[in-house]
Amino acid sequence: MKLFWTSIKISIAGAKLSHLVQKDKIWDHGSMAEQARIIFYLVQKALINGNIDMIEKYMTASCFEKLQREMNQTGDVNKVFGIKEPVIKELAVIEVYPAKNNKSDRFTAIIKVDTKIKNEMVDNDHLKQFSVRWSFIRQGDWWLLDRIEWHF
Repeated sequence: MKLFWTSIKISIAGAKLSHLVQKDKIWDHGSMAEQARIIFYLVQKALINGNIDMIEKYMTASCFEKLQREMNQTGDVNKVFGIKEPVIKELAVIEVYPAKNNKSDRFTAIIKVDTKIKNEMVDNDHLKQFSVRWSFIRQGDWWLLDRIEWHF
């Protein structure tokens, strides 16, 4: 049932985007998806290197502070979850919210990922899938990552 609702959300978001992009080019689906993809890999690289300062400019202050707190508590979010060599298998814009009542434009993307997980019992890697739900908020002519939700 979850897959069905996700498909419906993707369709609704696509329909909204086709109208919004006519008024403002920032709503270009391909550009939004590509920016989400690029930022995903930048965040993963920063987490692996343990240097999240390099991604601060791609995030809102609250998102960056939350990620910084998680890093300080766990050391390395990727190591805690066992993430190694993540590869995006699917990326879709599932929610679109044009500016309204003093709230900025925003959108949500779901990113499905394959990753190698270290199996300590048999000392080898195996593939695992997980997804992240990322929310972006508009700042000028750019989208900033505003919220990260991990789903394992």
